[in-house]
Amino acid sequence: MSDAVLEFQQVAAEGGHLYDCAIWQVSLSLHRAELALVQLEEGHLRIPLADVAQGLVEPVQGSVCFLGESWSSLALDAKLAARAKIGRVFEEPGWISELDIDENITLSQRHHTRRTESEIRDEASKLARLFSLPGLPQSRPSSVRPPDLRRAACVRGFMGEPELLILERPTAGVYPAIMPALMASVNKARSRGAAILWTTDNWDVWNDPGIKPTMRYKMTGSQMSIEEEN
Repeated sequence: MSDAVLEFQQVAAEGGHLYDCAIWQVSLSLHRAELALVQLEEGHLRIPLADVAQGLVEPVQGSVCFLGESWSSLALDAKLAARAKIGRVFEEPGWISELDIDENITLSQRHHTRRTESEIRDEASKLARLFSLPGLPQSRPSSVRPPDLRRAACVRGFMGEPELLILERPTAGVYPAIMPALMASVNKARSRGAAILWTTDNWDVWNDPGIKPTMRYKMTGSQMSIEEEN
């Protein structure tokens, strides 16, 4: 059994109406404390890579394993338990409109863990301050400015010390102001062994020497090619 946190083996997934393009024959192996930085192609920013990595989309070819288990082999309860170990900053952060931002941020931890409410809110409040929010937002998503929603999405993604972090263009609309907090959170996560899959279309992010990716990939249409491996 592989000791990779996340492993793609010759994976293909269809584009459909949700994405700008498909992915084809993608292979990668991401171990603990490693970071894969993926440069997206202009006009092809929404790809199924993250949804496939999280077991939300079934590939039409190849296999995807998380912590040594193929998503396709897991029962629904096991999939839900596995996804609780994944943090994600979504390409298009989805919020439950009937809940306040603080309720959205803490929902997963309240549902999937036995942590106390005070412990969860304390972590969320500390992350909110780190990401330059004036405390934990307690208002409906519709009343929060888009840059602050992006910061709140980062807070939600890093909650609970996940074993895998999927960052989909986390700096969109908030670069470069968000970089110090984002890098502090990324480095802390890597130091405890979390693996990170980070997609970007920002060449300044791609060239940032402080990120120190383990490997770099570039997307060209549906194809992923490795550019560098450390």
